[in-house]
Formats: sequence, C-alpha cells, structure tokens
Amino acid sequence: MLIEKLTVISAFLGIASMIGGLLGILFTVTVAFSRIRLAEAKIAAPGAYLDMTKTLWGDGPWGRWVRAMNVWAFFFYRNLPVIGSKVASRMGKEDGATPRHLKLWALIPVTFTFACAMIFTMSAIFLVIAE
Repeated sequence: MLIEKLTVISAFLGIASMIGGLLGILFTVTVAFSRIRLAEAKIAAPGAYLDMTKTLWGDGPWGRWVRAMNVWAFFFYRNLPVIGSKVASRMGKEDGATPRHLKLWALIPVTFTFACAMIFTMSAIFLVIAE
C-alpha cells in the first residue's frame, strides 16, 4: 500500500518536474535571454569559448539555450576551488564586475531547469525500482 502511494506521488512529481523544466527552458530562451545576452557580452572575451559559441550556435531557440547554459557554466565553474579559474578563463573573461541582477538572470532559470531534470530523473529511477 505504501509503495503504491509512493509510486503515484513519484509519477505526479515526474510529470510536474517535466512540465516545470520545459517551462524553464521556454522562459530562458524568451524572457530571460535578453538579460543573459547582456551578461554574455560582459564575459565573452574575443576568441574565447563563449564568443565562439555565440557565432557557432546563433540566435535560434536551441542556440539561445546552449548559450544560456554556457553563461551559467561560466558563473558556476569559476567558483570551484581547484579547477574553476582554469575552466572559466578558457570560457571567457570578466573584465569588470558583472552586476548581480544579470548573474541571477543567467543562474536562476537554468538552475531551475536543471533541478527539474534531476527531480524527473530521480522519480523515473524510483518508478523503475518500484516496479
């Protein structure tokens, strides 16, 4: 009885996280991308990885998502203790301090989408194990 209830909860949680993740991607590539583009312009040094992804992926929906993930990765990786500065220096260079509100526009929607993907994965794993 308890397993059946947990299975139903896990299924609904998986559906909700999948919908939330898709809405997160949609929000990122439409509403948030104008601010992400401003943050990208501040950190994309000429010839660095972020500058190359801008020309490689373009400005379509998929390219916007890839560019948003790369900006997220820059802000995330540069805070890692040992390898963070090396990885971030290959991706781009932050000349001046990027305003906190631009960082948050890049970090929050992508982190929300990644969190939804993790919840979806965990609920799917539980459903497989429970069966």
